[in-house]
Amino acid sequence: MKNHKKLKIVLLGLLIVGLISGCSSTAGAASSWPGVAADGETGFFAYESQVFAINTRNGSLQWKYPAEADTKIQFFAAPAVTEDTVYAGTYANTLAAINRANGVEKWVFSGADDRYIGAPLALNGNVYAPNSDKFLYVLNSNGALLWKFETAGPIWTQPVSDGTNLYLASMDHFVYGLNLEYPANTLDLDKNGSRTLVSSPLWKTDLGTAIVADPVLFKGSIYAATIDGHLHSVDAASGRLNWSFTNGEGYRAVWGSLVVTEEAVFFGDEDGNIFAVSPENGQPVWSAPYSAGASVTPGGVLTGEGPLFINEEGRVFIIGIDQDPQPVVSLNTAIFSSPVAADGRVLVAPATREKLFTAIDLKGNEIWSFIPSN
Repeated sequence: MKNHKKLKIVLLGLLIVGLISGCSSTAGAASSWPGVAADGETGFFAYESQVFAINTRNGSLQWKYPAEADTKIQFFAAPAVTEDTVYAGTYANTLAAINRANGVEKWVFSGADDRYIGAPLALNGNVYAPNSDKFLYVLNSNGALLWKFETAGPIWTQPVSDGTNLYLASMDHFVYGLNLEYPANTLDLDKNGSRTLVSSPLWKTDLGTAIVADPVLFKGSIYAATIDGHLHSVDAASGRLNWSFTNGEGYRAVWGSLVVTEEAVFFGDEDGNIFAVSPENGQPVWSAPYSAGASVTPGGVLTGEGPLFINEEGRVFIIGIDQDPQPVVSLNTAIFSSPVAADGRVLVAPATREKLFTAIDLKGNEIWSFIPSN
């Protein structure tokens, strides 16, 4: 049983690599699925060779970076957005800082050795950028490296923070607690001889299997789901494991976004199950999971009407603590990107020839769709 599970973990890893680097029959010429973020009335879509800034009210293009598509770079990770800067990582091992107002490049960091798959976190003038080379890179607003931290596996998830500390989940099975800042005299020398390396975390907690779904920080606890389908709650202050929820003996990986509310932690798995688990003790809220009809790779997002989920076939629905799903719309196309809520709308990225990005309201009406003009 143990060896069988290990084999399935390896195969699932190969599957997601294929999804990332290959193209699906539905997505046309897509080489990845888009990373989506939003701030105010602007949505930011990182897809293929460009980042697009789009007005969420009418779908008009504000800018794209670079202005002319560069086939030597590919974007996958969702951007991080501040008042004046958009940070976007590429498959060419670079992290770009882009002027939010006009899409002009500010600087590019080239110090990583592998792809950016997890979204960066921008906080207090710094950017915390996880990379597949197993390092978290922390840069200031001018692109200078402040410090870095190495895990034992690729980092595919966005860090989270409570404003005091930083929390990082890795494919090496661990969740780490780190300081947000480290004085230079507390850092160790890295292999290049620069004093930038954090030698040890505040704490680390082994969750047993790789973590590829972004963790969520809520009221002092970190909620992290793994590719063996388990959900864990970790105390952010100490790293103590509060509880673990196991959804049976089957292998049901969790790739998509969790939704955490006062009532429950909602999450979906690759078998198409939606679970609701008590955030206090990890006990299931429902007597049985809800079947979404297809894999819930995109995950969900919290809206004004409750948790909204999308399955891989494009079925969009809202489901709450009463397990009474309210259908929103069936988009009838394969979707892998996590949905993003923005100003009463939900941004979705089908990445098809007919529409790359679209915005719907909570009644299922399409507000706009976007295809670049060239």
